[in-house]
Amino acid sequence: MFFRFHFAACGALALGLLAAPACRADATPGPTNAPPMTGTHAPLVMRAADLPYPIGEELTYTVHWGYIPVATACVKFDWVEIDGRKLLAIRSTARTNKFADKIYRVDDLLESVVDPETMLPVRYTKFVHEGRYWTHEVTMFDHKNRVAHYESKKNNEKKDFPLEADTRDLISMMYFMRAQPFVVGQKPHYRCLTDEDLYDFWIDVIKEEKVSLDNYGEAPSVKVEPVAAFNGLFVRKGRIWAWISRDKRQFMTKMVAEVPVAKIWVVLDKVSGPGADFWVKPPEGKKKK
Repeated sequence: MFFRFHFAACGALALGLLAAPACRADATPGPTNAPPMTGTHAPLVMRAADLPYPIGEELTYTVHWGYIPVATACVKFDWVEIDGRKLLAIRSTARTNKFADKIYRVDDLLESVVDPETMLPVRYTKFVHEGRYWTHEVTMFDHKNRVAHYESKKNNEKKDFPLEADTRDLISMMYFMRAQPFVVGQKPHYRCLTDEDLYDFWIDVIKEEKVSLDNYGEAPSVKVEPVAAFNGLFVRKGRIWAWISRDKRQFMTKMVAEVPVAKIWVVLDKVSGPGADFWVKPPEGKKKK
């Protein structure tokens, strides 16, 4: 794949964003020259009981390099118990197929463990193998003291990062955003904490479109594009667009990344888990594989 692109993130990122240590949100649309946030807003939190998508949901995507299928990405949202505490884990994995392994092997895991009372992260784990590159990083979130403790298991490096009231890692931010409205014409503002700095980005909500899915037919979706103030926050060179389902679940139905060497497509293949809606019970004549 010849450039750094996190396949595991593709399955989880309802907006097609790529890996960054932590993010925070501002529901107010902002211009491209928006000033730094002060952190004085009310924390953007929500309870798991109020989520519009079910606990136990699993999304499976096929990743295409051009028109060639090269990987499968899955993201699952379910209960876990850690040190006697009942929490929620959002686990995203990606694995290249046998064909792609010969060119560029990918075996990625991104996991965010969140507090069900706030949906704020407790622990973020990034375990990535892509080609010759690999990393294993863990970030622990101490929201009470507004600090995140980062550790690289590869380099034995440790750092502390300041947090704002609702700072989130990449995966938990995407699942928080699934419960927010996507209004065509608006450009909500967010912030990512990367390399000890906060970077601004916006989600440009472009237009309504239908996405053709093999197992579900035509899925009503909204097309969005993440735009970063910092060049290279999402991909080093190129652009990303994502399509978000126009139902209460609001997950990614498709993503397209255009980069100098190729075009990458990530397409929804299957929805598993609880529920009796369109996704768990596809329309007649459309059976899940």
